[in-house]
Amino acid sequence: MGFFDKVKEKAGEVASDTARASKIAQAQMKVKSLQGDVDKAKGELGAAAYELIDKGELSNPAFDEAIAKIRDAQAKVAEKEAEIAALRAEGEAAKAAGADAPAETAAPTEV
Repeated sequence: MGFFDKVKEKAGEVASDTARASKIAQAQMKVKSLQGDVDKAKGELGAAAYELIDKGELSNPAFDEAIAKIRDAQAKVAEKEAEIAALRAEGEAAKAAGADAPAETAAPTEV
């Protein structure tokens, strides 16, 4: 086997390896995409199940811990939303009070 035959053989092996690596990469990307579809479907199933549980149409002790976590998180969200609303109202009241009060001028400070 001559030198050029060996080079040709190695080039063929490299091309074959490259094609295989490309196919593997494409398949891995497809797996990630399909896994995303699975995760999305699980999320939709979970949302549908939660709605049924919340309505009292579905019950299973296996759900109790997750439901408690969701309800706890929802209560915390409601608390923070109320806090935000109170702070906004406080700010609006302060602005309204400031508009009614005469403007104060600060005395210049000496350096």
